[in-house]
Amino acid sequence: MKGIEALIKHNKSFVIYRTPNGEPILILQTVDPLLRLMDLNELNGKTGFVFAPFQTTDSSPLMLMQPDILIEGWQDINNYLSQEKYAVEAENSTDNIGKNSVEKDDYDSYKQAFASFIDSLKEKTFEKLVLSRTSTHAKDFSFSLEKALHNACERYADAFVYLYHTPETGTWLGSTPEILLSGEGEHWNTVALAGTLPFHRASLPDAWSEKNIREQQLVADYVGNQLNSFGIKPEAKGPFTVRAGELAHLKSEFSFELSEKERLGSLLSLLHPTPAVCGLPKDEAYQFILANEGYCRRYYSGFMGWINPDGKTDLYVNLRCMEIGSSCLTLYAGGGLLSHSEMEMEWKETEAKLQTMLAIIK
Repeated sequence: MKGIEALIKHNKSFVIYRTPNGEPILILQTVDPLLRLMDLNELNGKTGFVFAPFQTTDSSPLMLMQPDILIEGWQDINNYLSQEKYAVEAENSTDNIGKNSVEKDDYDSYKQAFASFIDSLKEKTFEKLVLSRTSTHAKDFSFSLEKALHNACERYADAFVYLYHTPETGTWLGSTPEILLSGEGEHWNTVALAGTLPFHRASLPDAWSEKNIREQQLVADYVGNQLNSFGIKPEAKGPFTVRAGELAHLKSEFSFELSEKERLGSLLSLLHPTPAVCGLPKDEAYQFILANEGYCRRYYSGFMGWINPDGKTDLYVNLRCMEIGSSCLTLYAGGGLLSHSEMEMEWKETEAKLQTMLAIIK
């Protein structure tokens, strides 16, 4: 699929994505500019592919792609991208101008940020905070977006996988197990996903620490309360242990009827960002992260996917992802902190999460 490189080199707006165990879909918007939105409520009544940041800013806008080209299945996607015009464009086009504005992070900067976060937790200012970091790697000459995308689809069959590019956002590749909002007609669902342990020898863990259990419960309580505030009475199941790549998480599922489908944006504004990527209390934790984390998350811990109030909606939290620049790859990972969290253990958890993306580019 050399056409992918050509699309990026010419700054075409497109996404290739695949829902868990589904068929890949390529969508392009070539006629009109993408909608740049500044508030999730602006999604009410709209249809398209959403790419939402952690914090909406002029440099990281909320994007809505409304495609004029939609192709499903690897064979048809390959046929479309292998057209002669894309091969010619790939030879004659310029370098990728996708942004790569994230600073390189390391152990010392993480340690410094952790100290600030844990002090506020011990002072009981917050119940939970999520601290994230980046890991920047030189982009080897042999790096292939096509291969990385296929590797992600094969390795993480149970996850939402995507490759996204627009002139405004640059190029992003990711794989995530966490549903933010999914549904069709009257039947909808969301999840609370938190707690992390390594997945060893094809066996899910049967024992979780008090910290992991408490962290997951905070997320589940938040999701239930936010749904209630929207007039939704969900049916909750869990928590239970699930696998996500080489990691295991605790998961609770919420299913519910949704009569106000034209207000999906308003519901999303209640759910995002969840305590799984932010903290509690939500608004105060959000502002604390912006002021103290030490870098801009951009689209990491935002969300993306297809939204359609009159059809099927599949939106996922942007957890395991990388930003692809012209010369380097910036990988993102984070973890939830409680007052008794230990720095070394949390650092190791982020290292394990980074392996999700590292595994597909080796």
